[in-house]
Formats: sequence, C-alpha cells, structure tokens
Amino acid sequence: MKIDANSQALSKILTMESREYYHIPPYQRPYSWRNEQIDQLFKDIREESIGYYIGNILVTKHETDTDLVSTIYEVIDGQQRLTTLSLFLLALWQIAGDKKDADIPNQEQSLASDMHHDIGRRLLVHRNDPASTRLQLLDDDAQIYKELIRAVNEHEEPRVKKNRVFVKRYNHILELLIDADTFPDVFALYDFYDRLINVTILQIEAASIGDAFNIFSSLNSKGLPLTLVDLLKSEFLGMGSEHGNAQESMLETQWETLARTFAGSNADDDVDTTAFTQFFLNNYDAFESTTRSSVTKGKALNLYQTVIRKKRNNARLNGTAYLREMIQRARVYVNIIQLSDESCNNSLLENATVRQLLADLKQLESTQTYPLLLFLFVKANELELDAERMTMILSALVTFYVRRNIAEYPKSSNIRAKIIGTIRAIYADDTVLLRGDDIVRTIVHTLKDISRNDEDFGKEILQRPIYDQNAKTTRFVLIDLEHALEKRNQVRLGTKERPVDLNDVRTNGKPRWTIEHILPEGTPPEHWQQMIAPGHPEDAENIKDDYTHRIGNLTLTAYNENMHQKPFADPEHPATQEDTHYNLSKRDYKDNGEYVGMRSQLQINTSIPRPGERIEDKTSWTIDDIKRRSEWFRDEMLKRYRFPDID
Repeated sequence: MKIDANSQALSKILTMESREYYHIPPYQRPYSWRNEQIDQLFKDIREESIGYYIGNILVTKHETDTDLVSTIYEVIDGQQRLTTLSLFLLALWQIAGDKKDADIPNQEQSLASDMHHDIGRRLLVHRNDPASTRLQLLDDDAQIYKELIRAVNEHEEPRVKKNRVFVKRYNHILELLIDADTFPDVFALYDFYDRLINVTILQIEAASIGDAFNIFSSLNSKGLPLTLVDLLKSEFLGMGSEHGNAQESMLETQWETLARTFAGSNADDDVDTTAFTQFFLNNYDAFESTTRSSVTKGKALNLYQTVIRKKRNNARLNGTAYLREMIQRARVYVNIIQLSDESCNNSLLENATVRQLLADLKQLESTQTYPLLLFLFVKANELELDAERMTMILSALVTFYVRRNIAEYPKSSNIRAKIIGTIRAIYADDTVLLRGDDIVRTIVHTLKDISRNDEDFGKEILQRPIYDQNAKTTRFVLIDLEHALEKRNQVRLGTKERPVDLNDVRTNGKPRWTIEHILPEGTPPEHWQQMIAPGHPEDAENIKDDYTHRIGNLTLTAYNENMHQKPFADPEHPATQEDTHYNLSKRDYKDNGEYVGMRSQLQINTSIPRPGERIEDKTSWTIDDIKRRSEWFRDEMLKRYRFPDID
C-alpha cells in the first residue's frame, strides 16, 4: 500500500499557482455541518496559535485523459471541513470586495484589494470563470456554491433559496465575519485571513480508493487518541516527583478521585473525557487566568505547566493541596453541568430552584457561562451570595440565553469574553472587588447591555424560523411557557392521579413530548396547498418554507409521529363524543378517549383559535393564523423573559 502524507498549510492546498481541483465523489454526504461546529472552528482559528493543526484530509489522485495539465483529487475524508474553510474564504472574498471600494483609509483599501485578489485565485482555477471552482462539490451543493461565487464576483444578490442548509451556513459565516466588535477594521479581518490560510492540514494521499478506505477505517476505528487530560495527568503527578514515593502515591490516588468525579455512579462507568477536559479549561478561565481571553485546548497544557511550577514553588500549596482544591471544584462543576448530583458540601447546589435553573441553562446550551458559574458557586460564601441572589443571577442567564438563541445575538464567540470579564470585575489579584447585590447588579446589567432590547427581540420572535435555527431552545420555550401559563391560570395538565410530565423521556432516552408543526414540514399535500395558497398551489412550497418553522405554527404533542401531514380538521367527519380513537385530523386526534392533538389541554393551544372562536369550531389553519399566534407568543415571551429590574 502506497501512502503519501504531507503536512501543509491551507494556502498550499487551495494554492494560487496550479490547476489543482478537490472533487467530492457522489457517494459522499451533502454538506451538513451545524452552526456549532462552524463556531468552534472559527474560535480555534482566531484563538489558537498561527499554524494550528485542524485535522486530516484523505484523497486519491484522479487521472484524466482529457486534461493533462490539471490535477484532480477525490476527497475520501475531510470534505466537510474543507467545504467550511472554502466558505470562510468565500465570505472573506465578499467582504473584501465591498471594503476595497469603500470610503476607508487608503492602507485598508489596499489591504482589502490584495485580499480580494488572492482569495479569488484560491477559490477559482480560472479567475474569471465562476464554474472553475477549485472545490468541486456534489451537484446540489455545487449549484449553490457556484451561484454564490458568481454573485460575489459580480457584486449581485445570489439567486438561491435562503432556507437551504448550504445557504444558511454561508450566511452564518458571513455574519461572524462582518461583526464589528470582532473585526473593527480591515487589519483585523486580514489577520483572520492570514490565520485561516495558515491552518495546518495533514493531506494523506492513497494510491487507490481501496487503499483510501482501508486508511479511513484505520484512522476512525483503532485506538483512542492521547487527550489533554492524559497530558495534564502527567504534569499533575509530576508535582510529587521531588517529595518521595509517598507523595507520588498520594497524588495518584487524588488524581483517580478527580477523574472518577467525571464518571457515572457505577464503579465501572467510563470517565466522561469531554466533560473532564472542559472542566480544566473552565477552571483555568475562572481561577488561574488574569485576562479576558478564554484558554484553548491547544494552549492549555503550556499554561497549566506554568501554574503547576508556581504551585511547586509555593510552600503553602504543594501538589496534594492543589489537587484537593481541584477535586472540590470538580464536584461543584459536575453539579453545575448536571453530570452528577453527588454532594459537594455546597448548600446552594442542594436548593431545588437553583438546580432547576441550572437544568434550564443546560437545555439552552449555555456553556459560555460555565467559568462564571464555577467561580460563583465555589466562592459563594466569600462573595456573600445566598440562594435568593443566586436565583436572580441564574434567572437573568436563562432570560439572556432565550433571547440570544432566538435573535442569534450576540455571537457565541463574543459571549465568553464578556462572561470572563465579569469575573475579573468581581475578583482580581486575590481580592474581592464586589459582593452580594453588587455582583447581581453587575451581571444583570452586563447581560442586558449585550442583549437585544424588547422591541428588537419582539421583531425577531415574529420573523425568525426559530425551530429550524434552534430546536432545543424552541422546545424549552414551549414547555417553559406552558408551565408558566398553567401556574398563572391555575390549571393542571392531566390529573392528580395521572400527572403529565412534559419533560418525560422514553426508554430509548428520547423525549416523549416533541414539537409539532401545525402546518406540516415536507412537501404540502393538496389539502394543505389549498389552505395556505388557495388558487395558487404552485406557491404553496415557498409559503410553507417561509412560515412552517415560525413559533406561531408550533405546539407540543406526544403523538408527533402519528400526525405528520394530516389535515388541520375534517369538517365532514369530525370526532364524536363516542370516539375512543380518532386519527383523521390534527385538531380532533384522540387516543383512549382523550383529545391529544390541537384540542389537548395544553394552555399554549388556547391560542390556536382566534379570540372568541372555539377550537372545536375552527376548521382552517392559514398563514394569517400563524402570524396572529406568533404575536401572541411574542407578548407572552416578552413578559416571561424580562431581565430583573435592578437599580
């Protein structure tokens, strides 16, 4: 088996000097990266050292008799990452094209012009031919990619459907790069471009597809990679090397205790290496760092080596004392992220309201707050934070993340720096600067200042396809509002003997209650075409795409898989009192004699009929209904997700 492996910069892979193409073969999947993966890559490129290694691409060389000058590589593995890198370049090309003609200082204009010229040559083999893309994608993705390139090249709006995954991901990348806080000028943008084209990629070239698949299988199935945790273990255990075997043995025991904190309750459960790694990063940001920057995995080892050297030189805090401190922090951390409810001698973490708010934050994917939460809970007594104050802080964080996840503002890459900056405002140079109410006030004001205001948040609720952009947050909001409405209206879902838990999970671990689209996803059948586009069935698909994921079209059901594209109602054959089971419409769906469709007991379903209309009399579900109900949700969400009023 012949294998060539070359470690090289992206600038050498997407070179300007040769006619090299990277072709995605038809057996590959379409582009499918999520925003979270893009954000992580963006963060790594910005924050890791220049030349950061981002992974492998596995290729075979494709010979052709028709073009003896060009080299074509078939990409067997790494196409998702390579596509994302190309989209970053395309977005930079678009921005540079705008900047080079903008009213900005000459030096910035010149830099933008150089960047625009270079990127065009990297993306296209023939500079003036948008069809000659160096990266040759699968047909559907390729059509969009080439149209985006054409539009950028000709300074036009692209003729693409904005709801396509490929377009959404490109627009997400574009939003990252036009953020004025992150990139205040062309110099900052060029610095990112320089980091981008200098990321290191290991290009592995196999002689044949058969060899390539053997390599792919080997890379993806054999052995476990050495992790940051493994390397840190060596450093921590080394703290006892100068103090004899007894301390070395004690350190090994303490390390095992620390590691088992991130395992399940059973003795043979595996350690959650991801959570363990994130603990080290969050611990550094919370307690060891003095800057507002977040530590990265690539830099963490060197930074912890510096910390450990300082601990060694501190007679009061030897290796065992430092590990004891880390164990206590880890026990707090696993309670915060709800990996474990093991006692950590912290009364705040035993408070039911506090634990529920932490569970809410976990659902809202609020990992950027973990350094702050770890810091606050570990130092709660010193900071004079009782359950009432901590509840107010956590409630403000829930409000912030609901607003942030719906409006997609601020960008996740900017949140952590603000969070870490708040820690530094509270505590610096081993000195407590703020306590009690002052801490609550500082955190709430910081979150409020970087959030959308009520008017803008309300507009985002009405306009955004929130299910499509963040299904987890959408489900959280629907359940949270339902609980709030039940409490306000003094009603109970189910009965005392048979209570209904909207957070219940099935034996397979999946939630029993899921999101139901009243106007269904997928190609609209005829009855839905007539309802949303009467007389113009050809417009139904586009109308459905624009409105189906908006919050006014959503509810909760435990029967999602049974409803699919059923009509809203069947006026000619409605359910009757005698029907035990009924499945002809979403409105009247019944199981075991109970209405479980749109006529269920859910309080959020009371907004499906118009004011003064009864649900059993409602026979249609139109775009106007979706707009009306979205306004109802907006009003309820603005009441529910308000920041506390603090002087």
